[in-house]
Amino acid sequence: MGARRELQPIDNPFRESVRVLGLYVKGQVIITFIVTVLYAIGFAFTHLPFWYVVALMAGACNAVPRIGSLIGLAIAALVGYMGNLSLTQLLIVFAIWVVVQGIEGFYLTPKFLGRPLGLRPFWVFVTLLLASFIFGPIGFLLAVPIFAVVNVFWRYYRERRRSG
Repeated sequence: MGARRELQPIDNPFRESVRVLGLYVKGQVIITFIVTVLYAIGFAFTHLPFWYVVALMAGACNAVPRIGSLIGLAIAALVGYMGNLSLTQLLIVFAIWVVVQGIEGFYLTPKFLGRPLGLRPFWVFVTLLLASFIFGPIGFLLAVPIFAVVNVFWRYYRERRRSG
């Protein structure tokens, strides 16, 4: 494992929190873009009618915790069913959804939200899991930004304790 990057000292935890929240929004946009591209590739492969529109809708819906990805799947399944896809093709659409959700949950979210926010990917995953279990979709939506801000203040507190 590579060396952990040394974080800069925090002079103003409020300003740092705003910066971190901006990085969070940027990470979410990147994740949504990548998920949309992955859906587009998969849906084009299955010859899903209007695959590009369905991929855009599913990618956008993915930004809504838990429910959004299911709405994206429902849209893809409905379009596939109405477009007379075979059962095999519909199962492939479902498999694509499962794979993309796995990539998003286990790789993209920890990587694009964890590292830029100064959080370890494992703790991002654990935070998302616990917050969504305890508080549902709202917990999933707010877990990482709250965790990032708490981490900023924790780092600030530790730095002040060490230096004074």
